[in-house]
Amino acid sequence: MKFPFDPGFPGRHEDDAYLDRLDDIEIRPVFIMGLHRSGTTFLYDSVSKCFPVANLTLYHIFYYDRLLKNAIEGGEESDRATLNRLFRALGITDRKLDSVYVEDTTVEEYGWMLRNRSYQISVSENNKDYFTQICKKLAFLHPEAQAILLKNPWDTGKAKQILEWFPNARFIYITRDPIFILNSQINAALALMTGPQPFQTMLIDDFKVPGDRITKNAIYALWKLVRGIKKVTGDGLYAFILRQICSWTVQKELEGYYRAIEELPAENVFAIDYQNFNEAPKQHLAELQAFLDLPFVTPPDAIIPKPRKGHLNDTLRSYEDRFMKRLSKKIKHFGARAS
Repeated sequence: MKFPFDPGFPGRHEDDAYLDRLDDIEIRPVFIMGLHRSGTTFLYDSVSKCFPVANLTLYHIFYYDRLLKNAIEGGEESDRATLNRLFRALGITDRKLDSVYVEDTTVEEYGWMLRNRSYQISVSENNKDYFTQICKKLAFLHPEAQAILLKNPWDTGKAKQILEWFPNARFIYITRDPIFILNSQINAALALMTGPQPFQTMLIDDFKVPGDRITKNAIYALWKLVRGIKKVTGDGLYAFILRQICSWTVQKELEGYYRAIEELPAENVFAIDYQNFNEAPKQHLAELQAFLDLPFVTPPDAIIPKPRKGHLNDTLRSYEDRFMKRLSKKIKHFGARAS
């Protein structure tokens, strides 16, 4: 990706001289689990504000290989300011797929980082050591933190395996009405097909892909072509196609969501509904406090609910009953509603 100025992103080995500082650090990971567009960002932000946890931000992602050097020698403030200046120079104010403001402190998913070093966007045997290093760096940067708070929707169904690798992990599962997950995913996909996407391009530009730059350039070219066709044809056709794709993926991911909850020991998992959390965050944060066994650093009543719009994309207005009946055949949790 071409930038309007050199942001000074670090070379791969700038932190190497300081990595031994991580050797004795023990980590306590807390994972927020949920499908894309199910409220994970709001929950992540709320838990981050209320409890003594370290989280992963855009500064950590883009300057990962200089985090220790910056913390020890100085330079963090300068790199943070440079990153924010870069966002504004590129016209980036929010993520475009939602209204989340983009700046150095914006929380993000660790999957972006895993894909920068491996061919996978979720934790695996091949990248779990790198994931551990990410956690240890965050712990080093935030010695006051009593846990590392993380999220990555691509890992929602993998909690059982993650728990084997990290036995002291805790998992907070969040979901919302499936039709609104589907609705939000379709709207987000349509937004990503509309105009240039400098923020998303920044996140994926270092991804490891077969064929590397040639493959990546082909992906960018296809992405540009799709945006151009959509500009001519409008949203209707794309929304219909996305409905077919997203309804299938939501079903599969919800199957994994509920299976993962059932597979986990009760003491390791806390399940929450987005709508209920959004309506009464104080009550649910108090319950989370007992589950996590962490003190409040900010009163839970400081969290302001974020009402979601209730209208559906045109392609979903007569689709909800069919969608829920299909879910009820696959997932027992929806049987009562669908009937």
